[in-house]
Formats: sequence, C-alpha cells, structure tokens
Amino acid sequence: MIAEKNAIYTKEILKTVGISPERIQMFNCSAAEGQRFQQEVTRISETIKHLGHNPLKDSDASRKEEKESKQKSD
Repeated sequence: MIAEKNAIYTKEILKTVGISPERIQMFNCSAAEGQRFQQEVTRISETIKHLGHNPLKDSDASRKEEKESKQKSD
C-alpha cells in the first residue's frame, strides 16, 4: 500500500530532524466502521495533545521574534 509506505517514510524523516514520529499515524477502516473511526480519531487527538505544540512552528515563531527585535534595534 503506497499510503502506508509514505507514512513510514515520513516517520523516518521526522526522526531524522528530531521530531516525534508519533505525530504521523495511519489506520484503515471501512465506511461501516464509524465507531472504530471515532475511537481512532480520539486516540490520535489525545496523542497529539500529549506531544504538545509543533516544534517547527515554535522555532519559526522564535526566529520571527528575533528578526523583529533586530529590526527594532537597528
């Protein structure tokens, strides 16, 4: 399955750059498995909440703050 291979590959990339690979998750279910879908989405949401903010977004925000403070001091 191509999507599964892509998810595995993406997890490896995240490991390489120091981000938790748990941020990428994949599961399969049919349209008839509404309850299972709800359980999986809830589980993934809880995992993401536990992991916290995206570290790339945080580092991007700090770079932006640095740039703005540098511009103010110039």
